[in-house]
Amino acid sequence: MNLNTLFARIALLLTLTLLSTSAFAQQWYHVELVVFERFSGANAEHWPVMNNIRSGSLSPQMANNQIQPARVETLAGVSQRLQNSSNYRVHYHKAWQQPMLSKGSARSIQINSDNGLIEGALKLYRVNYLHADIDLWFKENGSSVTNWGAASPDGVDLGGPRNPHLSQIRRIRSKELNYFDHPRVAAILQLTPVAAPASAVSETPESYSLPETSQASEGQ
Repeated sequence: MNLNTLFARIALLLTLTLLSTSAFAQQWYHVELVVFERFSGANAEHWPVMNNIRSGSLSPQMANNQIQPARVETLAGVSQRLQNSSNYRVHYHKAWQQPMLSKGSARSIQINSDNGLIEGALKLYRVNYLHADIDLWFKENGSSVTNWGAASPDGVDLGGPRNPHLSQIRRIRSKELNYFDHPRVAAILQLTPVAAPASAVSETPESYSLPETSQASEGQ
């Protein structure tokens, strides 16, 4: 094996090691999301057409080196107070743990309520500061509600169901309640720094062995 081949193998080993351990090197967070309905007099004509719902490739129930289920829910009191109020109704409350990666490396988490009314995705990432990209639909209207035809003069489809759409991208702070406001559906998000879960760290990357020095000298 010549030196060029040896150096290429060393470079490959270093690249694979960096890629496989990148999530472990990041700060992990306990993430908790509460999505709730706000009762109001607005009707479906005020909402956009629900012609596309964003999805995520991760779910809070998964267990890998990018996401882990959480054993506790720190916002249980907040969720219960909302539920006890006559002005709100909680549709989604989940907690999980994940590392905070860059915007390009982060993957979206699929958000689906048990009652089927909340659907969308949440993407959390770091660009100097923590950011949240939340995109949720409140599917209260199952059929088309519109006074127009199937398409506008610009060719935009207007014939689908019109539903409240909570879509925001903004900087957030850890250890605080981050509130995402909307006239019909709102969300509370909290991130708390935690140690990397042992179950995630235990997923050690695949090892690669380098050739012995004697082997590297063969053929030179």
